[in-house]
Amino acid sequence: MPASTGSSSPAKSSSSIEPAGPLTLARLVVLLIVGVLIVALHESFNYPLKIPGHHGLEAMALLVFARLTSTYRWAATIVSLSAATTAAGVGAEHGWLTPFLYLAPGVVIDLAVMVFAGWRTQILVLPLIAAFAHATKPLMRFGLAETFGMEFGSFRAGALYPVSTHLAFGFAGGLAGALLWREWARRAAKQQA
Repeated sequence: MPASTGSSSPAKSSSSIEPAGPLTLARLVVLLIVGVLIVALHESFNYPLKIPGHHGLEAMALLVFARLTSTYRWAATIVSLSAATTAAGVGAEHGWLTPFLYLAPGVVIDLAVMVFAGWRTQILVLPLIAAFAHATKPLMRFGLAETFGMEFGSFRAGALYPVSTHLAFGFAGGLAGALLWREWARRAAKQQA
């Protein structure tokens, strides 16, 4: 029997948080907070970039990171529903359309990961999904512009530009979120070894 030194083992430490796990009350609260944080960052930070979709950097990073932390199949939808509710509550800039613009990316991510079996192990799968999820915003606006004649400033030069910039920022944000989660998972595994 090994002698005890009085210090606790990192693997047995109750303070370590698992990088991914089932939907517990604590994890649900974190997912809801991430949704609020997405809206708070969007409303408070004004990047000097005047490029459509630039908020995809932080929004998709947070959404992808949150999705990776949970094994619950609708985790990204919970985050997006929280963001949509928060945005509607604070009266974010796009009026009645705002909740749908926040909700769609989470639903798209959750539905897409159900199709791709190896999404958690392939580093580029989730960022690519995030790119398309983020592009739902200009696609929804384009559909409304074409169907109801609504005007959106980002379509002054046509739909290709805002769709492509949303894809690019969504991918970059999704990749950042995936890399941050992967590093966290690597450190957690190293700590438990």
